[in-house]
Amino acid sequence: MADARACLLYPLRFKEILRNYGFGDRWIVREFAKTGLPDDHRISETWEVCDRPTESSVIVNGPLAGRTLREAIEAYGERLLGTQVVERLGPRFPLIIKLLDASNRLGEQLHPDDELTRKWGLSDYSGKTEAWYMLKTRPGARAYCGNRPGVTLEQFVEALRKDEVRSLMLEHEARPGDCFLLYAGMMHHSPGGLLFYEVMQNSDVTIGLRPGQRQRTEQEREQWMSRAAEAVRLEDGADCRTQPVTVASGRNMCTFVLACDRFALERMDLTEPWPVPADARRFLALTIIEGEAELTCGASRERLLPGNSCLIPACLRGVSLSPRPSASVLVSYVPDLVRDVVEPLRAAGVQADAIRRLGGVTALNPLKDLV
Repeated sequence: MADARACLLYPLRFKEILRNYGFGDRWIVREFAKTGLPDDHRISETWEVCDRPTESSVIVNGPLAGRTLREAIEAYGERLLGTQVVERLGPRFPLIIKLLDASNRLGEQLHPDDELTRKWGLSDYSGKTEAWYMLKTRPGARAYCGNRPGVTLEQFVEALRKDEVRSLMLEHEARPGDCFLLYAGMMHHSPGGLLFYEVMQNSDVTIGLRPGQRQRTEQEREQWMSRAAEAVRLEDGADCRTQPVTVASGRNMCTFVLACDRFALERMDLTEPWPVPADARRFLALTIIEGEAELTCGASRERLLPGNSCLIPACLRGVSLSPRPSASVLVSYVPDLVRDVVEPLRAAGVQADAIRRLGGVTALNPLKDLV
């Protein structure tokens, strides 16, 4: 990687990693200005920025084109990831950024937390907290997240046996702009009709909550139910929906969509050039969801269309995003909750309860102890 280290870092674009699952269709292709996608099968997910053990996003622009995100991290370390990210989480890209088409049924599932993945000896060293930000929804679309009040662990196990887990979940209407912050252990499912942006911990561990062919013997079935029961988070009164907070940034509008200790998500609605915040502590992942913009950094120029994503390395300065003439962009990062969320919102006059709701209503919300 000696030649890679000789390159100056710049905003990085990637080739999408594709997934063809039964819950998807071709909504992503129809909705966004992506090119080079196959036209002979479903595009259920596009992994926009990712570094998994078996797959790492391939850079498609600039001097590092053809290299993987993992190779870039090996070459640049905290200059790419950020000093605070490496200190907290090590030299590994900590997130997966996706666009997800749930045109059809998205099965009942949950994900274990960090402690359980270590206990079970799974290859992923992290658990999986994730968030869904709704981009498009069909009329009447629903998301089922968390548990109805009064559900016990015994009822959960019995529902697993009878294939009735969905009946235990809270039902929510899903509309564009809604956000569901799904902490590890929270049950979730949708009958379909959703197109959303997803940010999650860098993990691919899922526990399906319907019996299937994978549990071929009684012993396998019992192990599946035991793991699901150990991993599920049952909390009366919890609400995984966040309540976004919008503040002005010049003539632009910044909406804090969600915040937890694993990741934060903001939406910038741009009508004038936006100086992308420079911060050596952490990278930024940008995804254009509406309009068109030009990203500039020195001599580097990137035209970004709806559905295009870009990674801003932590060491970069002088990055600007200019709408043509307007654009909306989602920004994901690993936050210092006090410095990146609580303090700027307090300075903007946002009340404490509104700041707390960015983490949902749950005992797992880290913001409840910070404001």
